[in-house]
This record gives sequence, C-alpha cells and structure tokens, in this order.
Amino acid sequence: MKPGYKRLAAIDMGSNSFHLLLAEVSMRGFYPKPRIVARYKHKVRLADGFNQQFELDHDSVQRGVECLHSFADQLLRFNPDVVCAVATAALRKAKNQTQILPQLEQALGHPISVISGEREAELIFSGVCAAAEQKGNILVIDIGGASTEVIAGRPLSPSVLNSFDMGCVVFQNHHFADGQITRQRFEHAVNQARQQVSSYTSAYQAAGWDHVLGASGTFRALAEIAMAEGQTNLTRDWLAQLIERCVQTQQVERLNFVGLRDDRKAILCGGIAILMGVLSELGIDVFGVTNGALREGLLAEMVATETA
Repeated sequence: MKPGYKRLAAIDMGSNSFHLLLAEVSMRGFYPKPRIVARYKHKVRLADGFNQQFELDHDSVQRGVECLHSFADQLLRFNPDVVCAVATAALRKAKNQTQILPQLEQALGHPISVISGEREAELIFSGVCAAAEQKGNILVIDIGGASTEVIAGRPLSPSVLNSFDMGCVVFQNHHFADGQITRQRFEHAVNQARQQVSSYTSAYQAAGWDHVLGASGTFRALAEIAMAEGQTNLTRDWLAQLIERCVQTQQVERLNFVGLRDDRKAILCGGIAILMGVLSELGIDVFGVTNGALREGLLAEMVATETA
C-alpha cells in the first residue's frame, strides 16, 4: 500500500443487488477525496425470497451467502484498513433476520449492520450529493427492491427523509406475479405508490426542489432505454408512454425495448409503476439520473471519519 493512504471497503447489501466499493483515500490535505479502485455488483434478488410469513427463504439466503463469499475473496486481495457493511430493507423486514444474519456475516468475515429506513435515506442522499455535485434544492428518489426512499433538501443537508414500504421486486411480485401485464394492474400499482407518498406531499412541496434525481437500477434502466431510443429528456409523459407500451406487450417476457437488459426485464414494471406514482403525487414532470447511491454515501462517511 502507498504510504499516507488508507484503503476502504463499503458494502451495500440491497434488496435487489449487493454492491462492493473499494477505494483509497489520502490522509493528507484538507479535503481528501477517495479514489475508487474497483466496483463489484451481484444481482442477489434477496427480496424475491419472501414467503407469506415475510421470512426470507433458503434459496435467497444462499444467493446472498454465495455473493458475500465472492466479496470476501476480493477483500482478502485488497486488504482494506476499514470495512463497513450495511443491509437494507429486505433484511430489515425479514422476520427471520436473527437466523439469517450470522450466516451472512460468516460468509463475509465482517459484521453487518441492518440499518433503519431513515438511515438508508440519509446515506442515499449523501451519496447522490457526492456524485452529482448539484447546487440548490434537490429531490432524490431511490427505488430499491423492497423500499423506496424519497429525500428533499440542499446538498448534505436533507430536510425531508422518508423510506416507503414499496420496492420494484416486491411490487413486481405483488402486481405482476404471473408475468401478465394489464392496464388495470398498472393502475393499482401506481395508485398504491401514490397513497403511500400522499401523507408527505405537502412536506416535500414545502421543501421544494430545483432538480429531481433518481438513483439505482430502475432509473439506470430508464436512462439506457431513453438513450437507445434517442429520447433526450426523461419526463413523466415519456414514462406514461413507456407504461402504455408495456401494457401493449401483455407479458413480462415479451418486453423487448431497445436498451433494456435481460436482468432488468423481470422487475421493470414494478419499478416504473412506483416511479409514476411518486412523480404523479408530487407533481414532477422532468427528472434526471445520477450514479450516486447508498454505497457512495457510506464511503463518504468513512472518508470523513478516517481523515478527521
């Protein structure tokens, strides 16, 4: 390792994907900024394993264990000075969390913190601010596998933070479980999302925003579709047209938009239904996409702590 540097590893165990971020940070200077060395992502789909008792089944846990074994191998090679691992909505909600967590920690070789929804929202906002470098008021939307975070505020100073009990995997399994797509199913899903946000609409609108940024997989999938189709702006009207095109295909397996990856096809409808609900309820017409997310927020906090 280079003298005067520390190696950091941030692990984000999301409800859909697990992420490992490896970075180096100089211990010199007033405003040290981490250098990302490597990123690893595995589609674990943990939230796909919920049964009727809201317990995670054996197969989903095993997918998590296998992923963390591979992360442990990367950590062994990188030899970080500090490792921080957090788990989000799927483990937070799992009734059998106490049985699962030791298995996951043993596979990773490090302790795992199951964080609250508010803490998740804080880290997401921090990560988006670190990556986007926006000025003015920001509204951030992060649609995860089992929860959706909506945060309003100024950079590094969130004023309204909420974690809602809805995610792309959970919504997909609830509203489109058999793979059939209908207008009525979309309407039910969108309305459910609107209802969850509606109690906080006035608080978000009072905070205000100059920019709306989306984080994580659903937004990246939309950006890739839009780019492939030559769509320059991400708007609510365009999203409504995309939903109508999904309805016309009638089946999830027949979704074939240019730019849509196969690994995103299975949960696209759940994610865009949530997004349409949030946009409609808050009166948002245009939104953007950011690369920042929870793991970048976790890394930013680690840097601040280690270099203080």
